[in-house]
Amino acid sequence: MGIASNAFIAVLKLIIGLLSGSVAIVSDAANNLSDMLSSIVTIIGFNASTRRPTHSHPLGFGRMEYISALFVAFLVIFTGASFFRTSIDRIIEPSPVTISIPMVIILAMTILIKIGLWRINIKNGRKIESEALSASGSDALSDALATSVTIVAAIASRFSALPIDGVAGIIVSIFILYAGITSVIGTVSTIVGERPTKDTVKLLRSLINNHPPLSGGYDIQIHTYGPSRSIGTCNVEVPSDSLTEEVFDAMTDAQEEIMEKMGIYMTFGMYAVNTKNPVVQLMKQEVLKVLKTASPAVLSIHGFHVHFEDSRVHFDVVIDFTVTDLAAFRAAEQKALEEAFPTYSFSFNIDPDYA
Repeated sequence: MGIASNAFIAVLKLIIGLLSGSVAIVSDAANNLSDMLSSIVTIIGFNASTRRPTHSHPLGFGRMEYISALFVAFLVIFTGASFFRTSIDRIIEPSPVTISIPMVIILAMTILIKIGLWRINIKNGRKIESEALSASGSDALSDALATSVTIVAAIASRFSALPIDGVAGIIVSIFILYAGITSVIGTVSTIVGERPTKDTVKLLRSLINNHPPLSGGYDIQIHTYGPSRSIGTCNVEVPSDSLTEEVFDAMTDAQEEIMEKMGIYMTFGMYAVNTKNPVVQLMKQEVLKVLKTASPAVLSIHGFHVHFEDSRVHFDVVIDFTVTDLAAFRAAEQKALEEAFPTYSFSFNIDPDYA
């Protein structure tokens, strides 16, 4: 639909642009041609992303769709930049624009087509979690707004000697550039890797807690290899007196339920904790107070285990991303703990606030 619609619209606008002498309309036509190419690239990206995993790429080719979305975004930026320059030239050397009422009506009809494409692409892009399709939808809405500006400028040019057409061309170019830059930012963010949403973390922890003796769900990391393939890791707390087979069965059941309900293949790390002990519970609370007093960057602790036989305490401390000098942070926290609990030794891991 995108290819056919954009090809049809581009031809109409190119004819109208050449007949009227409007650089804004011609640039709008070229933008639609780039949209047609974008749709072709998107289809190629879809096909490439559905290739089966190979020995060299065991996680499949799902990220090919992100690459195609990035290519589309750069194509849009190139189009916008080219016609920004053309519009500047038109302002410097203006030429008359002559447009008729039928031409305006045809341009208005193309706006309706673009709005239709916007709704379809955004809806289906969200449905199948496609960056490329969502980017095409955003671009379609930008095109509709750009064409609206073009129509207003074309009509206004009939009543003014000012280079309105060139100014409109600049505005259209800005719409195009904005759509392209926004798509680049969104796609690059996905490729680089984003933290899971609060709803994702909440659901994941809820599913883990459905399978005792597992509890918690910490250090969550989810890696996406295309919309249909996600792999995740997280650590769970397990009472230190749990049976190995009991823990294994719970992890297996949790893994299957998370895969079924969230589409994430999750693997687990385990903390053996003895926080059922009231003394350990109290000590955990006091340790957290000491840590937070020493640094406001401390968010929480987990995996807390007291080894009474040798007075040793082990845990993980979660900190926010404001901490840059981890060595200094560790030294300060270690000193605070030793002063507060002189008869105990402490060993702790520092975890960034992944989720």
